[in-house]
Amino acid sequence: MKQPQKFTTGAGRIIYSFPVQSFPSLVNNIYLISDGDSLILVDCGSGFAQANDQLLAGVTAVSQQFNEAISLEAVTHILITHGHIDHFGGLPFVRQFTAAPVGVHVLERRVLSNHEERAIFASSRLDTFLEGAGVSEERREALMQVYLFGKQYYQSTPVQFLLEEGTPTVGVIEVFHVPGHCPGQVCLLVDDVLLTADHVLSRTTPHQAPESITNNMGLGHYLDSLTKIENVPNVRLALGGHEKPMEDVYGRIQAIKTAHDDRLNKILEICNEPKSLADISRDLFGNVQSYHVLLALEETGAHVEYLYQRGELIAANLDEIQKTHHPVIQYQKA
Repeated sequence: MKQPQKFTTGAGRIIYSFPVQSFPSLVNNIYLISDGDSLILVDCGSGFAQANDQLLAGVTAVSQQFNEAISLEAVTHILITHGHIDHFGGLPFVRQFTAAPVGVHVLERRVLSNHEERAIFASSRLDTFLEGAGVSEERREALMQVYLFGKQYYQSTPVQFLLEEGTPTVGVIEVFHVPGHCPGQVCLLVDDVLLTADHVLSRTTPHQAPESITNNMGLGHYLDSLTKIENVPNVRLALGGHEKPMEDVYGRIQAIKTAHDDRLNKILEICNEPKSLADISRDLFGNVQSYHVLLALEETGAHVEYLYQRGELIAANLDEIQKTHHPVIQYQKA
């Protein structure tokens, strides 16, 4: 495991960071914010055994490397940046060490506190999306098993307070609601250091899914949220939920916007002839496997939805859509 890092804000507050392996191919950054009075844990990994072990080891490493009295028992507040399992799945484990109040945006509250209900509704809407995309029933069943993997291990955990834009949390942290990647995704500004969670990452263009699956997601919301953060002045350093720190978050936002523009233009080229969403996804991403099939379909769906909402794509098979209960829409450039 990599050594923990220490960052100091312009006002002298300390942010510690260390990685945990949430899934075999996914590393999360965990943050501890210390202002002398409070010790705030930001996100807590997936809850899988390896992630939990590394969460404990990371907190211990921070304490030892920086000679600070830091432990999970000393945490005074827990902030969850958004409702994806790699960021909140470790809550039941953390709860074994601290009763610190948990805060999350209101649009993610039920993901944490009523997880079983939310999983049922979300999986139903995802299955409907996959059917409309042109994915076969057999393939849909396999993808749904992949989607639900891991979610069954999380136990609903109550939320004690809400993270609201315009209302500082724990006294010093400014909250920005940035829907798109997740409905209640937030960025947290600590003086001149911005914790961007999965909204802005140093290397990866964060994953998008269509709003037809979950309200307040979708590419339109995401691009608007990028502009919101672009207009936050004087961010000296940005720390993502994954990958490396960013010294130029404004430049990174521009690069992400350009990447989405390129993908939108590519889809318009693909749709010179009528194509189903599954066809477009294969043309965009090629022959991907396992969970990446689902990610590719959702990413494609977000971009196709964006173009369709704006009249740049049209449905080419209106007769079939009118006569079929669950039609597979064929998209074509307008």
